[in-house]
Amino acid sequence: MSTTLDSFGFPFEPYPIQKDFMSNLYNALSQEKIGIFESPTGTGKSLSLICGSLKWLQDQEVKTTKIQSVESKDNEPDWVTAFQGNSYEDRKREEIERKKAELKKRIQHVRDIERNQSIFELASKESSKKRFKKENTINNDNDDEFLVGDYHSDDDQEDNLQNSSSHSHLSKEVRDLLEKFETKKKPKVSYNDEEEEENEDLFETKIFYASRTHSQLAQFVHEVNKTTYSKNLYEVSLGSRKNLCINKEVSKLGNVHRINESCLDMQKKGSKKGPCSFLPSWDNKLKWDQFRDHAIAKVRDIEELVGVGENLSICPYYGTRNAAKSSQLVVLPYQHLLHANTRESLGISLKNNVVIIDEAHNLIETVTSLYTVSLSLIQIQLTWNQLSLYIQKYKERLLGKNVVYIKQILSILKILIQHLQVADKSKRKDSIIHVNEFLHQSSIDHLNMYKIKNYLETSNLARKLNGFIDKAKEKEEEKRRQLLSDPKCSVTPPPPLPPALSSSIPTLTQVEAFLLALTNPDKDGRIVISFGNADSPGVSIKYMLLNPANAFKPIVDEAKSIILAGGTMEPVSDFFSHLFPTAPKERLVHFSCGHIIPSTNLLTLTLEKGSTGKQLLFNFENRQDVSLIDEAGLTIVNLCNVIPDGVICFFPSFTYLEQMYNRWKENSILERIEMKKKVFKEPRESNMVETTLRDYSLQINSENGKGAMLLCVVNGKMSEGINFSDSLGRGIIMVGLPFANRNSVELLEKMQYAKEHTNHINLMVE
Repeated sequence: MSTTLDSFGFPFEPYPIQKDFMSNLYNALSQEKIGIFESPTGTGKSLSLICGSLKWLQDQEVKTTKIQSVESKDNEPDWVTAFQGNSYEDRKREEIERKKAELKKRIQHVRDIERNQSIFELASKESSKKRFKKENTINNDNDDEFLVGDYHSDDDQEDNLQNSSSHSHLSKEVRDLLEKFETKKKPKVSYNDEEEEENEDLFETKIFYASRTHSQLAQFVHEVNKTTYSKNLYEVSLGSRKNLCINKEVSKLGNVHRINESCLDMQKKGSKKGPCSFLPSWDNKLKWDQFRDHAIAKVRDIEELVGVGENLSICPYYGTRNAAKSSQLVVLPYQHLLHANTRESLGISLKNNVVIIDEAHNLIETVTSLYTVSLSLIQIQLTWNQLSLYIQKYKERLLGKNVVYIKQILSILKILIQHLQVADKSKRKDSIIHVNEFLHQSSIDHLNMYKIKNYLETSNLARKLNGFIDKAKEKEEEKRRQLLSDPKCSVTPPPPLPPALSSSIPTLTQVEAFLLALTNPDKDGRIVISFGNADSPGVSIKYMLLNPANAFKPIVDEAKSIILAGGTMEPVSDFFSHLFPTAPKERLVHFSCGHIIPSTNLLTLTLEKGSTGKQLLFNFENRQDVSLIDEAGLTIVNLCNVIPDGVICFFPSFTYLEQMYNRWKENSILERIEMKKKVFKEPRESNMVETTLRDYSLQINSENGKGAMLLCVVNGKMSEGINFSDSLGRGIIMVGLPFANRNSVELLEKMQYAKEHTNHINLMVE
């Protein structure tokens, strides 16, 4: 089927507003604009984004090929061309075209195999029952692997870590030369080949599509599969190790930080855990290409890519990173795109590429939250205990300035603890302060945070500490087991574990992120000290980012074009002023459209009073009133009598949802609701969301015709990007409104910053 600019390859005849959306999107990409696109929920926004952008990408590649073909024709006489030979650019271009042709053949071969072999079910959604090979283990009781190397340099630009103490007697210049020599001897960590060109992107321009949750990304991939573009498109989805790891010994750890640390530890030479059996050597081009070919032979979501990895016994996490180099469309979660360190670790380059961010109405808040770092008092105390135990163990063996920097970090932790341990309860009030003022008040402004940051990054102290604590805890627990199994042992239980070993949660990593945040410009953020509340108990200190522009600027500078899309993006001026303050006005575009359904098909009601006539006023003063909660429940009972199939009911917070649910359970209101509809609740655990949605859908589609009600939270996992189509969402109920706490010091500071920022922007405009 040929794709014209009018149809955009839409899977069916598009509505006029969808055509307008795609045309405006196509033009914005062609002119390298920054665009904000609004299309209400239910108007086919995802398909419009897909078809408009992929049509542009398709045309762009044809156009680029033609331009390159013309440029490669030299007007010089044949004998001159023959004498000069092809230029480096020509040779490079020819090599890329050769690789594209080779890739096309390989992909077609894989597609033929998958089409003809029903046994090789790569796209299976079910978890593979394949047995995992047991990892090789190396017996190693030596603690030296957790000892940080010799650290000498105080130069921010030239911090070097020597992994062998045998060089400590040499001058810095000699050590630097040795370091360069060792670096040259080391094999290059590459997913393809030792040659630099092998690790370059095959396509001059690609599209990076980001959304908030994995379910939204999976839904987007399914929409791509509905279009004609999917037949010839190379697409890959990126995710975290937690979502992609197929090593059961690692994935069972659950916590994302522990999974990351365990994965990295297994890659170290001589690791006790041994090498991961699913991770080929970096120079095994055959294996990495095999995964890449199967991964991009078909448009697949994360679960399908896990299936590919399981069938091939190749790590999907690193496999997808390699496959991204040969992909035209890369689908990834917000944090992978928006966080600079994550982009760097994944090898993502946005230069000359298109960035599309869906569900972008909360983008400003997302950027600020990604760079906001919170530390609880318990975390800080645990880190201090762990680091104290570490330096006690290795003090006599730590070389260079390791002891100096570790003691500085311990000093900072001690000061943070003192800040948060306020004995006088009357003084335990939430407070907010500028970073520089906090550093001065804490008497740590004399410490060079940049050097401490560089030390932590260069020494890998956090990873070393985590490994040390894990091993120490393992040894201590083994001693306790032996003690308890000894028949001569007294009945008295052994003493509790030392404070440093009470938890193996990696805490120094979070402390490192906090110290890194302290190096941001003073005007960009604040320090918040909180003594907790009902929703967030516990004492904590937080770096709160206020200015997202600097964090977002690298994306603006690198990307060819940026598209922010959402159901509603008002006020649009906030995005322009907070994310693109330095972008030229002529580069900014805004598109907005109405809904495709007629107004007669939608009924919107605001209920001021309930079924017994009681006023439904869910303000701060009344929300705890049990009679109000009962009235809301009885009103929902009546609504369930008239609304068929599925009903989604939203609450301002998890806390209020639980409060109302428990009250309805006590006085039988919940029982009355369930006479009409089976009730499901949004889980707090992310890994249970898909299961809840599936059960909700199955209940609605069951033969009893009872229907179902789903209780959700505003800004929760189910509040955006979920397709409650047809019978899944015949009615939506909103209980109250999610107003922020007007007494929150964080909210007040954000409002003050927004006011000052707006005034500054207005002055610049004038």
